[in-house]
Amino acid sequence: MEKRLIKFIFVLAIFIFLINICSALRVGPAKVEYNFAPGFETSVTYYVSHNNPDTEFELYVAGDLSDYVKLDKDKLVGGGSFIAAVNLPLFIEKPGKHRILIGVREKISEKDLEVSTAMVRTTVTIQAVIDVYVAYPGKYLEISLSSNNANVGEPVNFELGIISQGKEDVNVTPQIDIISDDKTIETLYFMQREIKSQEQIKLKKSLDTADYNPGTYNALAIVDYGKIAKAESVFKIGELIIHLVNYTRQIIIGDVQKLNLEIESGWNDKVDGVYAEVFILNGSTTLISFETSSTSLEPWEKKTIAGFFDTSNFTKGFYNANITFIYYGKDIGKSSSELVKIEFVEEKNNFQMILFIAIGAVLLLVILGIIIKKYFLGKRHRLVYTKKVREPLRGPKVRSSGAK
Repeated sequence: MEKRLIKFIFVLAIFIFLINICSALRVGPAKVEYNFAPGFETSVTYYVSHNNPDTEFELYVAGDLSDYVKLDKDKLVGGGSFIAAVNLPLFIEKPGKHRILIGVREKISEKDLEVSTAMVRTTVTIQAVIDVYVAYPGKYLEISLSSNNANVGEPVNFELGIISQGKEDVNVTPQIDIISDDKTIETLYFMQREIKSQEQIKLKKSLDTADYNPGTYNALAIVDYGKIAKAESVFKIGELIIHLVNYTRQIIIGDVQKLNLEIESGWNDKVDGVYAEVFILNGSTTLISFETSSTSLEPWEKKTIAGFFDTSNFTKGFYNANITFIYYGKDIGKSSSELVKIEFVEEKNNFQMILFIAIGAVLLLVILGIIIKKYFLGKRHRLVYTKKVREPLRGPKVRSSGAK
């Protein structure tokens, strides 16, 4: 037990130490983007900060366009700044995104290398990004779609991102289809517009959910520019309700037992004071009633609450359980009920179980004994047979006599 505790403390200390190291190094800007143009030139100034002024860092460039980037320094001590000069070629054959990595890496000294033989040594590396976009021939669009969850009556806001990655301008009339059960129930249209080559735009649209039922919906953005570009997003429309996801379906009769209820919030806001009143029925008669523990739920969160009750007076069979959830959302109190079946079973006889296990163990040992016995007898037989075969044949001894 003491060894386990020491190991746990050691691992925890290393974990905290590594987190502190990783959070200490910062490099900015983290990302810059450029559209390719023949012979394009620019420079980016990077700033490095670290909490240890004596730490030395190596600077490097990686990526498929790394040959076109030069750094004014190859190392820093403790932090500071450096400049990355970008000088792109006149032509890049492959269209699309090209990524250049500007790296800052902690340098390991000879002393650290000696220490690392006795313990694990972790170096810190951070890479900033330069993305260069090379236009595709003709027309080419890339699109993205994002949305938010909402409650019934609240708007769902969409943001449609469109990037023209082709060399030609395009005219588009984007739309967003709202889909439920594989059927389009509403379409949101945008105005027709022209998007220039290498231009990036973001379009916004809101959906009125006043006439929508609670549930999960799909949004499909479609942009026709001679080809079809599509992007999807899933959103939920909620109501103030608690759903019963799962529960203890079988309970052993005897003393106090536990009933678990797995619940899920169907609300896009926090729900407070969630608990359940449980009534176990025999026909229309309530045999016992009790309350579960209470909890709070974040939007769409799942949790398990539990209640305890005495099962001594139950007999074997199925019983109905009326479960009423009581909860509050935005200071509005509400309740909902579920009727489920619970099976009560008798506890299995431990003696019978032990007896079955013992008989099974004895049978297993007998079978193993037979197998081992056959194996060794067969081996012995083979050895005897081999010995007989290998022995030279000897005839009967003949006594000879001769006249003298």
